[in-house]
Amino acid sequence: MNATKTVPTFLIIGSGRVARHVAHYFHLLNLKYQTWDRSEDISALAGKVSASSHILLAISDSALESFYQEHLAQHEDKTLVHFSGALYFKGMIAAHPLMTFGPDLYDLSTYQQIHFALTGCDSLIEALPGLPNSYSNIFAFEKARYHALCVLGGNFTTLLLAKMLDGFAEMKIPQSAAKPYIERVIQNTLANPGDAFTGPLARKDAATVEKNLQALNDDPYQAVYKAFLETLWPEYPRK
Repeated sequence: MNATKTVPTFLIIGSGRVARHVAHYFHLLNLKYQTWDRSEDISALAGKVSASSHILLAISDSALESFYQEHLAQHEDKTLVHFSGALYFKGMIAAHPLMTFGPDLYDLSTYQQIHFALTGCDSLIEALPGLPNSYSNIFAFEKARYHALCVLGGNFTTLLLAKMLDGFAEMKIPQSAAKPYIERVIQNTLANPGDAFTGPLARKDAATVEKNLQALNDDPYQAVYKAFLETLWPEYPRK
């Protein structure tokens, strides 16, 4: 007689964007889940934990370990997972989704393309059974650098693009005009990251760089420009 396959039951803890997106993804995949967040009575948490096989913490990094110690450390029979890109500690699996989560929910295809960085288990099926996503395994000591790279490539890129679009808007240049430029920058970088960099720093065009810096006088982003300049062209001929 064949053993009955255990169907995972998930409890998603949190109410922020990651929690909302994970819950929506599970809904699209028809996975069984419950949710709990701090707006609910704490007495409801124990029952939901007891009824779940996998506990997923989609809460802030600063609250992760204390929440685990206070409410979950004794549940050794449960699979405990958090989504932090920077943190790892014994007792929980880290499964960081390599994706930015906006205020609007995504479609199934977008969620299925998310790659997970795993620490604390060998495969995604251990942490999140039922998800068809790709994954990589990274060591605990690599997580801080991994997350720093995510911030550099994702968060800082968002800030720089928002700065450009805000400036263009002041000049009455429509966002639609910038869209092909932004898309091509990303496409070229993905296609050939070693040869996609262009502009005055790539050309070592000191005259244009100086004009750029002068144009950013009294703008806090002048310091950002200078930081890139010092990193990419340390021998720049400063006056």
